[in-house]
Amino acid sequence: MFLNAASGSIGYFRKRRVDVRTGVVLALATIPGALVGPWIGERIDERTFKLAFSIFLLAMALFLFLKPERSARAARSPARGPGRVHRRFTDLDGETFDYSYNLPLALAISLFVGILSSLLGIGGGLVHVPAMIHLMGFPVHVATATSHFVLAITAAVGVLEYARRGEIAWGLAGSLGLGVVVGAQLGAALSQRMRGRRIVRLLTVAIVILAGRLLWSLR
Repeated sequence: MFLNAASGSIGYFRKRRVDVRTGVVLALATIPGALVGPWIGERIDERTFKLAFSIFLLAMALFLFLKPERSARAARSPARGPGRVHRRFTDLDGETFDYSYNLPLALAISLFVGILSSLLGIGGGLVHVPAMIHLMGFPVHVATATSHFVLAITAAVGVLEYARRGEIAWGLAGSLGLGVVVGAQLGAALSQRMRGRRIVRLLTVAIVILAGRLLWSLR
């Protein structure tokens, strides 16, 4: 996951779609979760967790299917007020993104994402991207790019913790990494050509597949 996220982040950086300032803040919030995840994994009942998380994923997939993007009004008028951070920048193609988000909520969600990422060994973007779009108010393309950047930092911390425990098969990780590095670059390039709604639809499919995989493992 670290190699995938790091490679994808490079692609998004080239397009200037990563909100670096926000990404660093959210990544710092995921780090405690990334350290806690392995500790929780040793103490939680695996079947119960997988069942509960699968139900959560399916509910989130249904929500995204019914409402893939924020309302046009919300996208045009970023909210202001205490605890909110306003962001505005322009990408390589000249598209300007203007939005704001609730900082305390963003930090809480990022902590949760950090726990899930290291606990399950999955990309936190499956949870982070929908939350960034619908709860934090990010444009879809910025949410996708910034989430990749956050995940790269979170996964790096998770790798260090699992390496300290001696639980990484380095040969296998390196072999898989060669493929995901290339795939992440292709994904970043394809994202540039796709509309936000289609990206969310593909994300919904990925969430359903993950939920199905978790439920299948309970047999």
